[in-house]
Amino acid sequence: MLKLENEMKYFEFLKEVVKRDIKKKYYKSALGVLWTILNPLLSMLVMTFVFSTLFQRNIPNYPIYLLCGQIIFGFINSASRQSLSSIVSNAGYIRSIYIPKYFFVLSRVIEGFVDMLFSLIALVLFMIFTGAPFTVNLLMLPLLFILVFIFTLGLSFILATYGTFLRDLQHLYGIFTTLWMWLSAIFYPVTIVPSGYRFVFDLNPAIHYIGIMRSICYEGTLPSEKSLIIATCYAVLMLILGISVFKSKEDRFFLYV
Repeated sequence: MLKLENEMKYFEFLKEVVKRDIKKKYYKSALGVLWTILNPLLSMLVMTFVFSTLFQRNIPNYPIYLLCGQIIFGFINSASRQSLSSIVSNAGYIRSIYIPKYFFVLSRVIEGFVDMLFSLIALVLFMIFTGAPFTVNLLMLPLLFILVFIFTLGLSFILATYGTFLRDLQHLYGIFTTLWMWLSAIFYPVTIVPSGYRFVFDLNPAIHYIGIMRSICYEGTLPSEKSLIIATCYAVLMLILGISVFKSKEDRFFLYV
């Protein structure tokens, strides 16, 4: 209890770190936060042309289908990649004063989460423009976002830990996330995948979070209990694993920063 009270006093510092990182991200940017909205829109327009026109993929209201996948995977990808260098880039703080080291990882995930919330504006605009259903099931979105946040935080703890010791991990993770993106059925329906390879997609955590997002925003229905249970299990297990890895290695961070 005493330890928790001691760490609570550092949350003001966490807030300032998040504000600093967000300001740094948009510093001298002509569009600023508006770019967070325009980026998924522009990407969606290109992908809609490529996959709906050139490849003749007949997915009703494809822009919404695509944006649902882009928003969820974009958050996981962006927050986890930023977390890779979260310890190293804050070496000055780590060497000079005591701050709970997990705050630096948490701040990157919160930063990515804020960006995701801004990108939802693009989704809402296109839902209005295309006549997508606005149903009471949209109230399930906060639960989905909590699960995605927990999963991404756990993954980020692991990446921040090994990213401190292995600097080349940033390049390797970039290759991995490209493969991960194409295996997450963001641009195409998973039904086109041969049944013999479908198990690879079933093991992909991102595809379950994207599926829940599409159920809520694209189909206007409640996600299945099975998908919610799987998504919850992935989130909890990843967070437990992430905390365990981070805690077991954090005492050695100062030797590598």
